[in-house]
Amino acid sequence: MAWGEHLEVWKLFSSEARDLVLRVAVTRGMDDRLAGRLRDGTATVAERDAFLGDLVNGLRTDLRGCDLDNLIYELDPDADGSDSNRAYLMVMTSTVNPQLGPPLPVASMELVREASRWRVERLLPRVKRS
Repeated sequence: MAWGEHLEVWKLFSSEARDLVLRVAVTRGMDDRLAGRLRDGTATVAERDAFLGDLVNGLRTDLRGCDLDNLIYELDPDADGSDSNRAYLMVMTSTVNPQLGPPLPVASMELVREASRWRVERLLPRVKRS
């Protein structure tokens, strides 16, 4: 991921997802005041960049082993599609050789329509940690 894209990653999260990320950060030792500044958009550039850099690195860890530049997204066929403001996706990565089989699921993603844009509400990695 190129420098500066960490800002775009944060924009992709819904307000609920951002609040959840900040709550988790506080339970792991982040200062409440810093979390408040990040939530309100008043953190310094250095504070924001450090936090978002850690967030992106955490996402990379959760999805390690996947080619993040070539992920495949498909609607989850098992998800309830009755709410037009929510969508459920399967995030997959292709196998090294297509003869080895179809793409492998690496995460599930829940999207929510917020301010007329689709935003990530939840990302549930399916990659096993060793």
